[in-house]
Amino acid sequence: MTTLIKNGTIITATDTYRADILVKNGRVCEIGGEISKIANEIIDATGKWVLPGAVDAHTHLDVECDGMTTVDDFESATAAGAAGGTTTVIDYAEQVPGGTLAGALETWKEKAAGRSVVDYAFHIALSEVTPGILEEIPAMVAAGVTSFHARLDGWGERYIHDGRLLELLECARGAGAIVCLHAENGEIIRTYLGRLASEGKTSARYLPEARPPEVEAQATARAISIAEMARAPIYLSGISSAHAIEKVKAARDRGQVVYAETSPHFLVLASDRYEEPDGVKYTCIPPLRPSWHADVLWKAISSGDIHSVGSDHRAFHYAGQKDLGREDFTRAPRGFAGIQERVSLLHSAGVAAGRISPNRLVDLVSTSPAKIFGLFPRKGTLAVGSDADMILFDPAAEVTLSKATSLSRSDYTPYEGMNLRGTPWMVLQRGKVIARENKVHGRAGQGEFLPAARFKVP
Repeated sequence: MTTLIKNGTIITATDTYRADILVKNGRVCEIGGEISKIANEIIDATGKWVLPGAVDAHTHLDVECDGMTTVDDFESATAAGAAGGTTTVIDYAEQVPGGTLAGALETWKEKAAGRSVVDYAFHIALSEVTPGILEEIPAMVAAGVTSFHARLDGWGERYIHDGRLLELLECARGAGAIVCLHAENGEIIRTYLGRLASEGKTSARYLPEARPPEVEAQATARAISIAEMARAPIYLSGISSAHAIEKVKAARDRGQVVYAETSPHFLVLASDRYEEPDGVKYTCIPPLRPSWHADVLWKAISSGDIHSVGSDHRAFHYAGQKDLGREDFTRAPRGFAGIQERVSLLHSAGVAAGRISPNRLVDLVSTSPAKIFGLFPRKGTLAVGSDADMILFDPAAEVTLSKATSLSRSDYTPYEGMNLRGTPWMVLQRGKVIARENKVHGRAGQGEFLPAARFKVP
């Protein structure tokens, strides 16, 4: 099976040029001007950008959170992702308390196999850090999982003490893995939550007071300091504030290996949404911030101190799930849909707005996450030998986001009514069309598990 993409403008993280791409057996086999070889299918990409398929390194699919199960499983979420240009997801496989990492990996493989429309890899999300868990990490790396996630916003028995965090970072480094961290100070959050509850301040408008940017900055600084002691790299997921990214920049200026990720909602939404009557639908962790924080995050993207933008797709219904927290935000499950909108949001608010170049867009949504998490150059670029995963992107198209155009099963989108410039026109996975003009052509189960290579500094 051969496919020829003609007349497009190829954009990678480093280059922009006009060329044709010939695909054979799912891989890029030739790139050049005016390729005239016979192909089974010829696609005319005149007026389109040809980008590497997007890699979403932050999704939560078919998982229980805050006592409720997400409405999107691997089938529905990856179909939405395919329509939005995502051809690979790296999902969080959650270890149950007292369970094994091998058990978590097997459970998530079973969830994805036969359902995922796109290719997939995994982080393992740790519920605890114990000697037994640390002993399992080398075997998980050998099985193709080279990233492990821990949350610093727990309290009581869920709090990860400094010594345990040091041991986790050292163990991962020795095994050829990287630790991803959600950085907020859980003990301080518990104190703030108690105070707000005693004062009757439990509506969504008070969520930012429970998790202010200072608790994110403190935990970020703690994580960076302990990683420096461990001589280990870290990946800070879901950075939301100027306070936290300041700590990242200072560490990187010292030469420390620190990677930072943010999400589209922190770049295009703000905490004033919590003032709305249905503000609880915007509940996420960390919470949305005042809009000036987004300005600082965009500057960090431009300077290279933010490396990746993941959707943090964790979809729930408003009716019957989110709305349970209208009077008490702690009863609302955290998170919302965003996998489909990620690439278009970044193009519209970034490239079209003059904040970043098209090459930087590709780096943020594809190349850097593929490199950091051991999937490059199979994923994250367009080069001879790479998987023929591509977005044929129309930079001039104008779209309005709405629930009517969203393919997530969630009954709302947090981006309702936003007018965007630029959207995927066609999406290919290994040379086959899996989406075109917001219609999914790929089938459930065609996605493959991707064993990740051991971590190395890109």
